[in-house]
Amino acid sequence: MAAHVLVVPCPTQGHMNPIVQFAKRLASKGVATTLVTTRFIQRTSGVDAHPAMVEAISDGHDEGGFASAAGVGEYLEKQAVAASASLASLIEARVSSADAFTCVVYDSYEDWVPPVARRMGLPAVPFSTQSCAVSAVYYHFRQGRLAVPPPPPPAADGGDGGAAASRSEAFLGLQEMERSEFPSFVFDHGPYPMIAKQALKQFAHEGKDDWVLYNSFEDLESEVLAGLTNYMKARAIGPCVPLPAAETAGATGRRITYGANLVNLEDTCIRWLDTKPHRCVAYVSFGSFASLDAAQTEELACGLLAAGKPFLWVVRATDEHQVPRHLLDEVTASGAAMVVPWCPQLDVLAHPAVGCFVTHCGWNSTLEALGFGVPMVAMALWTDQPTNARNVELAWRAGVRARRDAGAGMFLRGEVERCVRAVMDEGEEASAVRNAAGKWRDKACAAVAAGGSSDRNLDEFVQFVRAGAMEKCKALV
Repeated sequence: MAAHVLVVPCPTQGHMNPIVQFAKRLASKGVATTLVTTRFIQRTSGVDAHPAMVEAISDGHDEGGFASAAGVGEYLEKQAVAASASLASLIEARVSSADAFTCVVYDSYEDWVPPVARRMGLPAVPFSTQSCAVSAVYYHFRQGRLAVPPPPPPAADGGDGGAAASRSEAFLGLQEMERSEFPSFVFDHGPYPMIAKQALKQFAHEGKDDWVLYNSFEDLESEVLAGLTNYMKARAIGPCVPLPAAETAGATGRRITYGANLVNLEDTCIRWLDTKPHRCVAYVSFGSFASLDAAQTEELACGLLAAGKPFLWVVRATDEHQVPRHLLDEVTASGAAMVVPWCPQLDVLAHPAVGCFVTHCGWNSTLEALGFGVPMVAMALWTDQPTNARNVELAWRAGVRARRDAGAGMFLRGEVERCVRAVMDEGEEASAVRNAAGKWRDKACAAVAAGGSSDRNLDEFVQFVRAGAMEKCKALV
């Protein structure tokens, strides 16, 4: 019996991208690999995971997908029931065939998958789409080993009193952190308590000999990885970003893509970038999930305008009404700025005209910026983003972190201007950030190249799944 790995993503854009790239790399190692998608995604946008195969299962929302659910909670509840039954049917249908599944790799947020795999007698290996640092915080916090610092005492005027923020103790590769630098789910579940619970439950059942795959690389998070290996078989196999194509994309016109685009991409922004000088454009995007309110959107617009750099700003169609057109109409008409509902982000980051990335610091965006060597302005909002932003500035020196004004509760225009200038103007600070970003680009590419640390770790995982398939074959004889 040959090894055959079934890969189960979380069916959202940010979670699918890295695990699709993982499936491609695993299949390119000669391991039969099948990626699962939903029937709705397969019908409406499809997934190209070649050389991995693709199969569709039900998530309970076959006609309308996530958008047809009444809310996040309703979607997750129906998904767990429908997808469990549908995945079990897919596995069971091949039990006696030559291409039976022998191992399941699943997004660590999809906690309904391991019970299905166990019932079918298959090992289930979690794949983390977060940084190792964030995963370690969730894991050690849940186990009671890591304490979150208390909030500063309020002052009479309602501020924080000016008191120095207390810090957590350094622990197993995690550096000291202020409360505001922790992933927000450890003290505030926010509007999505079910997602927060899923985040904290990750790796709860993994033991010292159990595999956990991380979308990171050893040079980037070596100390945290070493700490995690005390509790699980933690292996970094990233960045799961299609980096090699970047070397030839500009020359061939070939789009750089993960192969799982759940929204329609347009390339007018690439033609616009083609008209701009080298490293002069600030690229602004807050990902596929985060939203800014009208006040924060206006502050961001004013800060970008004051910085005086051409900018490409992605504002999703659902948030378009927040854009202050009275401020932007003139500058967009002149060609000094462009606002689009979505764009091919990898192509943008690979473009020589882009000089910085104003980002929410979701992990995909952070790894992509590091992988393409683009300096960052980190404007973290919630979940894992504050921890990522901290590390971008303090651990990796690949960007600067915008500070939210405590009184206003948002990033003010002057702070946006300061940060953009800090990484794009000429000077020692900008030069140091650009050099660090370039260094991390080289290290990221080396990690996934043949013989690199992540490539070797993936080879080790291949040996594990092949050995498991051999044992399963022996048991059937």
